[in-house]
Amino acid sequence: MQIAPEIITVLRNASIIGNELTIQQALDRDLYLKVNKVLTIHGAKWDRKRGAHLLSDSLRGELLTAIKTGSTERKKTIQQEIGFFQTPDHLADLLCTAAPSIFGLHVLEPSAGLGRIAKAALKHGAGSVTCVESYPANAQFLRDDFGHGEDEVAVHEADFLSMTPTDLGMHDLVLMNPPFARHQDITHVEHALKFIRPGGFLAAIISAGITVNSDRKSQNFRAMVQDHGGEWEALPENAFKESGTGVKTVMVTIPY
Repeated sequence: MQIAPEIITVLRNASIIGNELTIQQALDRDLYLKVNKVLTIHGAKWDRKRGAHLLSDSLRGELLTAIKTGSTERKKTIQQEIGFFQTPDHLADLLCTAAPSIFGLHVLEPSAGLGRIAKAALKHGAGSVTCVESYPANAQFLRDDFGHGEDEVAVHEADFLSMTPTDLGMHDLVLMNPPFARHQDITHVEHALKFIRPGGFLAAIISAGITVNSDRKSQNFRAMVQDHGGEWEALPENAFKESGTGVKTVMVTIPY
């Protein structure tokens, strides 16, 4: 898809230092909205304090290529495309501290995104982390970011739901923030339980709607959590605001 010449001109004249893009010229509202749309679908977010758009770690290279070539294949934001909303650091820490123990354990993070939970797990003393991520740009980011960590982090570029314990092995602890749309969070959590050793533990951030929805899938999931002695904890309003969504969320913990 070709990007309009006037948009490309603005972006090529912009200052890009690190992960900050600053538009140098004054724009009328119509042109600004067009430029902002291109930046948004490539993961850039406006930061009022810095007066700049902050570029996405995983999509920065893709945006720079689009600016250079004047064209892009991207028509949707990464959130629209794969339901990716990065886990805020404080929630990644909360998942780690929800477990009875994490020190020295083998942790699985499905749908790992940019590895916020994996980093938190290592910070809290996990022995190793296995990340599974299907989106190629995110998977490459994980490989680049964790490539220096010897055997602490293993990265699998794959659809988690297609993986089996034979592929990934068994784990002591699962920490996860799965996609929510169309009850994917339920499906991912149920699948993740297959990878936990007896005596293990799962902590997941999921849609708050699951705790009250009357559909059969939600009811069955709540019954399963209860059968395992699991617990629910409501998370603060707008817990994911920094990641671009106001969805209400809860943390579910399940001993296994």
